[in-house]
Amino acid sequence: MTRTKFYVSIIIIILLCSISAFAETPKLYSKGNVLVGANFNDGTGSSDMTLVMQLSGNGKVFIDEGYPVKYIYNPDNQGIKGWTKAEFVDKDWKDGFSGVGFSDNDDNTTTPVALLSIWTRYHFDVTNASDIKSLTLLADFDDAYMAWLNGVEIARTDSVTAKGLQVGDEPAWDFSSGGITNRESCDIAAGKPNASRWNCASVVKTVFSVDFGGTGMSVKPTGKLALAWGKIKSK
Repeated sequence: MTRTKFYVSIIIIILLCSISAFAETPKLYSKGNVLVGANFNDGTGSSDMTLVMQLSGNGKVFIDEGYPVKYIYNPDNQGIKGWTKAEFVDKDWKDGFSGVGFSDNDDNTTTPVALLSIWTRYHFDVTNASDIKSLTLLADFDDAYMAWLNGVEIARTDSVTAKGLQVGDEPAWDFSSGGITNRESCDIAAGKPNASRWNCASVVKTVFSVDFGGTGMSVKPTGKLALAWGKIKSK
């Protein structure tokens, strides 16, 4: 094999790995969609933490800064399973407005300090879902994040992968307890929305394909998910 062919082969392998990392294509429904975000801190001594996301497609914004969100943070999220799935019952999670976090004046919903993880869930409908073939996710965050659409992982920071979490696995509430790469958000003042946020150089953009899933998602919580909900309610 020539040196040129060798390097071409390596490039192809790398490309195939990057494509297969999120091989599953999420479904997009006319009603009942759920965008889930997980925000991780590099340690309880960190001075700030935030996650703001924007989801759009075909020129329409479905989720943005200032939009309603269900959220929960440690220690209340300890032991919960299935929270990345669309059918998970988040009725007893807190109600707020994106983004969620603390310090730097860049969150519409302020949490206590010294947190390790904040989980967020956004519910939205898409009237023209059958016409949409791809969506764009923008994320402004500190320090690391993951995102799922209707139960399928669509984005993560490299620092999450570096800690060994496999695609398809659900991160524990204390996933970053051993430390994770420190990263600063844009530190732009909170807005509803603040359009200038999405022009910030540190915002991460992810474009991904979607398949039309039908007019509405059938929500049937499993026993495990119902049990998880019960644990929340019993607190």
